[in-house]
Amino acid sequence: MYYGKDEFGSPTNRLSGSYSIRPSPQWQFSIVPNYLRSVNPRQFVTSRTGGSAATYGRRYVFSFLDASQLIAETRLSYTFTPDLTLEFYGQPFAASGRYYDFGELDAARSRNLRHYGKDGTTIQQQADGSYRVVDAKVQTSGAPSAFSIANPDFNVRSFRSNTVLRWEYRPGSTLFVVWQQDRSKRETQGRLVGIDDVLGAFSQPGNNFIAIKANFWIPMR
Repeated sequence: MYYGKDEFGSPTNRLSGSYSIRPSPQWQFSIVPNYLRSVNPRQFVTSRTGGSAATYGRRYVFSFLDASQLIAETRLSYTFTPDLTLEFYGQPFAASGRYYDFGELDAARSRNLRHYGKDGTTIQQQADGSYRVVDAKVQTSGAPSAFSIANPDFNVRSFRSNTVLRWEYRPGSTLFVVWQQDRSKRETQGRLVGIDDVLGAFSQPGNNFIAIKANFWIPMR
């Protein structure tokens, strides 16, 4: 278990562990779950024109990022005979990020932000999830400067695995049959992840790969 805070008071929490079991000489199983919840108070989002001279005419937009992540690395192996084994490795993964309290750097080499919604600015989320910012202190063609920020929130699910059948059909000669999965999906939600997200990673769209490799040892006499 881990808990800490940075100089802004933003927390980081981590909970991880491992469990392994060998119920018989043939079977071996292990799982390593890891959960992370953290808040980054200075996450870079994007840059826009129309900034002040203190930032060389550009707006460097930052925000708070409330992030969560859950992983469960799993290994399973079975030994049929000393020459024939089956091994599985899988990594269901889920992550999320919610961006809030947007603002721009007030000066170069500074970590201070000019938060949108204050100091003559307004920010409003649109129907498509993007944000519209209006800065009354900066005029463009006689009107307050306005720009948009795409919705950066995300939820990601993925599952990657390798299953390997290894057969040493004669001394020094080996046949490998490999099945690999790569599944993933990304959504603009930003909600915290849970067990259902990790379990849902198995049903996401993706690709399957099958490879066969054979080695043949030729003795030299």
